[in-house]
Amino acid sequence: MDKGPVAASTQALSFFLDKNSGKKYDLACRITTIGSASECAIRLPPSYTANIGHCLYRNGNHVLHIISNTDPVEVNGASVPSKRILKHGDTVKIQDVELEYYDHIPVLPMHSAVADPVEELVKMAVLLLKNRDKDITFNFITSISHLLRCDAARIVSEEEESGKRYTLVRYPAHAGLDRFSNRAIDWARDALRPILLLRTDWEDSSAPNISLEKNAIASVICAPLNAGEHLKGYLYLDRTGEDDPFTEQDRVFCEKLLPLITELLINSQERERQVKIIENLQKVTESTSGGILFRSERMQKILSLADRISPTDTTVLISGETGTGKELMARYIHGMSLRKKMPFKAINCGAVPENLIESELFGHEKEAFTGANSRKIGLFEAANEGTVFLDEIGEMPLQLQVKLLRVLQESEVVRVGNTEPVKVDIRVIAATNRDLKTEVENGRFRSDLFFRLNVMSIVLPPLRERSEDILLLAEYFINKYCTRMGKAEMFLSGGAREALAAHLWPGNIRELENVLQKAVILAESNKIEKADLEISTLGNGKNEDMLIERLPTIRAAREQTERDLIQNALRATVGNVTHTARILGIDRKWLFTKMTEYGISADTYRM
Repeated sequence: MDKGPVAASTQALSFFLDKNSGKKYDLACRITTIGSASECAIRLPPSYTANIGHCLYRNGNHVLHIISNTDPVEVNGASVPSKRILKHGDTVKIQDVELEYYDHIPVLPMHSAVADPVEELVKMAVLLLKNRDKDITFNFITSISHLLRCDAARIVSEEEESGKRYTLVRYPAHAGLDRFSNRAIDWARDALRPILLLRTDWEDSSAPNISLEKNAIASVICAPLNAGEHLKGYLYLDRTGEDDPFTEQDRVFCEKLLPLITELLINSQERERQVKIIENLQKVTESTSGGILFRSERMQKILSLADRISPTDTTVLISGETGTGKELMARYIHGMSLRKKMPFKAINCGAVPENLIESELFGHEKEAFTGANSRKIGLFEAANEGTVFLDEIGEMPLQLQVKLLRVLQESEVVRVGNTEPVKVDIRVIAATNRDLKTEVENGRFRSDLFFRLNVMSIVLPPLRERSEDILLLAEYFINKYCTRMGKAEMFLSGGAREALAAHLWPGNIRELENVLQKAVILAESNKIEKADLEISTLGNGKNEDMLIERLPTIRAAREQTERDLIQNALRATVGNVTHTARILGIDRKWLFTKMTEYGISADTYRM
């Protein structure tokens, strides 16, 4: 930079004095805004125009600039149409408000009363590392504006595929969007690097530069913010007036700040995107699916089937790998049924010792066996008029399968130590991670019981086959455990998102939840990195054995590989078709053909 910061003056600041109220307004900034908007430094009554103007310190003078002519402005009784240099003792009148100007600093730009640049950089870095301040972006852009002595600044986010731009943050907060030139941003985009623009640059251009001319901009620094090959947005800085324009040294110094600014933009975009996922997708799916989070078409079809099954009393068999949410589905069916106000009782048939499970299910009489000191009501009786969920039904001993069949056929149970049946009115939902047909063939499960249980069947897919839901579920679990542990909001880095999407998840949703719970505990900042997840992307023996048992045909394998590659690339690019085609090394039209063939929509991956 051509000028280092000037030490703050020990003299009193220039100020305005409200002659009616006696209130003093120090002119401690390069720009002091005047108006009725809440962001204005000098507030006028609400009935006045929102932004009257501002007082700009330039060339050792305070200059009053008029933005709006709705409310006439006078200085010493004379109307001010656009701007006027103020002198000690001048009275500025806006309707009934009278501000008397006192000049105590004849020399010294207000922006130069900034701390040491190194101190400012440290403050910015600390803010970014903490990343817990909701106003971090405004604090950050304010620090940058002070450091580079800007009159206005803006961080712009740009959607990579559509090119749509929107303002992430601006300084000062009340600066209108018409203050910033999209043409200057276009020049930076085309240059692919930070650029310095002086008034002569756009005056010599044939293209219109209305905002630059309207706001009397003297110089602009504009820089694209890139994360690898991805354009994330732009940093825009300007100075007004004829004096002290930006220099090449300012541009170089700004370029050195870009990694820090880009990281801020990425963090902010990620936080905003994930907050929207939690607020919107979770609100839509959870409110209509009893806590089952999804957005995949496959899960949508399963929930539609469950909705049709729920109002009936039909027995349901839910199958799927461990951790796919079988009990959650059973609770959903119960919650949507006519029995929803009655008990829901669940038992894991594989978790209860064989010598105790009969008593747990059917109950027992006093002294029916050693230790039976009193009568006990079994699960079926306790759930009368409600629903019983029998998890891991394939683990039930053969001798108990006969008694369960009687419950299903006759709606009655017989307690251990008794011979008299007790009538029960229950609905049975069973679940298994085994192939019960194979168990029947091998004589480990009764065929008649299988057919009684399998009246309606719901097959829950493993998490690797509903990959569209992985990140949604991850966001949910992060939010859940941050709330439970009283931690500030956390979010996933790009590397962590890719690792989650690539993992095969042999433990399915239960494994995903455990991984995210650990990550919330172990992460050293509010950004969860790939290293915090403690997973690999290579799978394990269990996955490999399972895949060997299900070897597909060459054609099916090729189609599945193509489908997976396209889906993974779309996930990595957040639905950017152009970038996906580039990653896969194929023509964009050919990619669209394949997406149509496999029923893949880019919108699914845009968050």
